[in-house]
Amino acid sequence: MSGLAALWFLSLGIAAVALLIMFGLLLARMVLGWTGRARDVEKKRIVPLLLGSRPHGKLRGGGRGDLLATLLVELIQLVRGSDRDRFVEAATRLGVPERLRHNLNSGSPRVRLAAAEALAEFADEESVERLHAALRDRNSDVRLSAALSLASVDRTPPARELVDLLGIGTRENSLLTVGLFRDIAARRPNEIKALILDDSVPANAKASAIEALSASADYALVPLIASLALSSDSEDPALSRYLRALGAFAHPAGEKAVKRGLGSPRWDVRAAAAEAAGKIGLIGLGTQLREALADREWWVRFRAGEALARMGTDGAALLRQAAAQAPEPGRTAARLTMAERGIV
Repeated sequence: MSGLAALWFLSLGIAAVALLIMFGLLLARMVLGWTGRARDVEKKRIVPLLLGSRPHGKLRGGGRGDLLATLLVELIQLVRGSDRDRFVEAATRLGVPERLRHNLNSGSPRVRLAAAEALAEFADEESVERLHAALRDRNSDVRLSAALSLASVDRTPPARELVDLLGIGTRENSLLTVGLFRDIAARRPNEIKALILDDSVPANAKASAIEALSASADYALVPLIASLALSSDSEDPALSRYLRALGAFAHPAGEKAVKRGLGSPRWDVRAAAAEAAGKIGLIGLGTQLREALADREWWVRFRAGEALARMGTDGAALLRQAAAQAPEPGRTAARLTMAERGIV
């Protein structure tokens, strides 16, 4: 076969694949349209049912029952106050929590995950018990979803136990763990503080706990976080999270840790340190920030420029100096920062 013929057949093959993809997309659009219309019809039927005084019956099994359960949960999530309480009561009578608990036994992780998330709307003892069992599910996403649902109704096990159950900081490093710890800290802050002090807790789990508490304005935590940052290895991925937390507290006691971070070999740590310096207002680190404007990483240059711009007239003076004298790319970074912030 000649090269021209091979190219011709290759072109025909590509065109055929493109047509198949196009027809597949059209079919998917039609199916989604039918499904959407079916959901709208069910919603119109369910709302009067929920608003009625005493809905009767139970959801049927199968896909239709799952669809109705999903729609009922979506409607519950849309309302607040007494209306939500009425919807939850009606959905309970219709067997929604029972259906969701059944779905936690599904062989599909996706179905178990959706059920664990939806059970957050129901705080009955049986649902809470099933969510506790789901903390040992074989799928990590299901375990984390169950923990988040329990935290929303303040029924989680102790935070230290959760770290081991979910493998937080080792197997589980999702940023959702920050939200989980934040929910627990809203009612049991001492449990999250204890994680920071516990030497057996992994560094990433401590970082999540610190981030969860960073909006608490509990300045007694600042020396502890600074100490963790100073004692961490310069290559530790958790170090940037410690520095961001120090920036969130905006307390000058974090200066030594921030200064060390500016010299880190990791660009994410240098960027976090520059951001923290700006939020805290550490003008004493102004010279290092000016030098960071010439960093090889754009994100570090950006954070350094932002930090200097936050520092008033002293920071503006350092930016002008860098714009006139710094080697590239520091000169450009300074000029861009000045232009964005209106500094002349």
